[in-house]
Amino acid sequence: MNPSAKRLAWTGLVVAGFVSLWPSPAPAGHEAVGVYEDWRGSSTLRSDRWLVREDGQNEEIALGIQGHRLTMRNRREGATASDAGSVGGVQALLARNLSNIDRMEADLRVRNLEVSGCAANPGQTLVRPALLAVSAFNDGTSDAGQTGDHAIQVQVNGPIDTVDAASVLTVQANVVRCLNAACTIGSSPVFALGIATLPISTPFTLRAAWDRPNHRFLVGVNADPDVELAYDAALDTANARVPFASVRTAVVTANCTAGHTTADVEVEVGEVRTNVSAIVP
Repeated sequence: MNPSAKRLAWTGLVVAGFVSLWPSPAPAGHEAVGVYEDWRGSSTLRSDRWLVREDGQNEEIALGIQGHRLTMRNRREGATASDAGSVGGVQALLARNLSNIDRMEADLRVRNLEVSGCAANPGQTLVRPALLAVSAFNDGTSDAGQTGDHAIQVQVNGPIDTVDAASVLTVQANVVRCLNAACTIGSSPVFALGIATLPISTPFTLRAAWDRPNHRFLVGVNADPDVELAYDAALDTANARVPFASVRTAVVTANCTAGHTTADVEVEVGEVRTNVSAIVP
């Protein structure tokens, strides 16, 4: 590690710059990544590689392979009964072979993005075009389902309430912990760090890895240096009870009596890479 990297202690986590350029090599003794999916072997989603899941209250969902890219589309409109609260929906693409995945990379491009919020209920309507997530360990807090499971996420956030030519995407790294057995709304960030800003129309690559022997996560965007999120080794008491590795899109719309708010996103998923031993031929 770069000895000059800045380290910040925060509730058992340490954040530091990790000097290596994309594509990042695997940590010493770890597998390199290989192509898990390039969308060339079939005109439909391969059920031995992928599972698709929807959560929340989605209205329009589309998924399909076009020109060696998977297109994910998610749209919803807000309710008009009040000017308080918001409702969200998530579309998740989950890798099937989970036993060997502790790192994932994905090439992505936002094809379309629409955000229309509400003056009476501001800051609630937004799009998250992409979220790359890999589960890690359980902290032993409870034996109730996923409670205590930890995961690393690289989350892309779109503009809030409105979008124009000057809008950008922001990228943050999150370490999250499940607070309930189903890890639904109980999934809570224990650490969040902004790591990049991207033009909306430019393709980008996200990386997320769990380096268990060294008690850390590594995340990155494009050719930027990796960012290290180190954690207290005492937190890692067992494997995550429900492992996963996924690419997701999400939309959130504010409730607004003046009219329907709108959040709409269409994103291309290009090549996806994981540990070579997890690749399904």
